[in-house]
Amino acid sequence: MVPANQANQLQTTETGTVVKVRDVTVEGRRTHLGQYGGAVVGGAVAVPTGGVRNAGDAVGVAVASTAGAIVGDAAEEYLTRKEAQEITIQLKDGTMVTVVQADPAKFQPGDEVHVIHSPAGARVAMAMGL
Repeated sequence: MVPANQANQLQTTETGTVVKVRDVTVEGRRTHLGQYGGAVVGGAVAVPTGGVRNAGDAVGVAVASTAGAIVGDAAEEYLTRKEAQEITIQLKDGTMVTVVQADPAKFQPGDEVHVIHSPAGARVAMAMGL
């Protein structure tokens, strides 16, 4: 799959050999959706039967909403993490480059690859001829 920001872009392709691969985890998204959802759920769970009747009830709901927002934010980040590979490649001209790629393809040292790059980013693909 090609990232959307690389579609319809002029890209440069260089050929090289994978020299090192390391499994990494790419940080998840933090869109505030987790915070908002967590705050709503936390606040809803904390509302006493019969509604908020005094300042103590209101403080309890506020604390639960804040805690829910913190938990929701962490949950969103955790659930949107991606497994990836940090791929170090020696290009044909001797230059070493490294690309982190969240992709199902599993590269190994010795693989002949194309490094496809543009101002929008870079990706690695198995070399199948050019």
